[in-house]
Amino acid sequence: MKAAFLFPSLLAATQFLVSANAAEPDSAAARDAEIIKRYDTNKDGKLDEAEVAAVKETMLMESQENKEARRERLQERQKSWLEEFDTNKDGKLDEAEKAAMDTTMRARTEKRPQLLKRLDTDGDGKLSDAEWIAGREKIRTRIEEAKGKDKK
Repeated sequence: MKAAFLFPSLLAATQFLVSANAAEPDSAAARDAEIIKRYDTNKDGKLDEAEVAAVKETMLMESQENKEARRERLQERQKSWLEEFDTNKDGKLDEAEKAAMDTTMRARTEKRPQLLKRLDTDGDGKLSDAEWIAGREKIRTRIEEAKGKDKK
């Protein structure tokens, strides 16, 4: 098997497998070793074509399961947001309700270090209006993409 074929497969597989016992859990070598340990059924220390196919199949299945789980979580979040912010209970958010949701969601985001780090592009520890708007648009795009995929 060509190394050029094996490397991208292993690299992609590392997204789904994390070594719990590796001395350096973030190192690519440790993740690659874990993949080989898990899928090297003939115990020859490398992955043959059938073993690589098993890695790909597992990755595909895990990817589909993860997408479905994300869609379900998104639908639940949207439902809870509507319950929380639809103060007139008409089943949709008017402009005032959207503004209240935006203010609340921004405050919540600023209190969550991981989210703040992803959106705080200048690294000052705060969300500027531009950073918040850009982050919010990314989220909206992902929501719309997920909705579109649900319809297919």
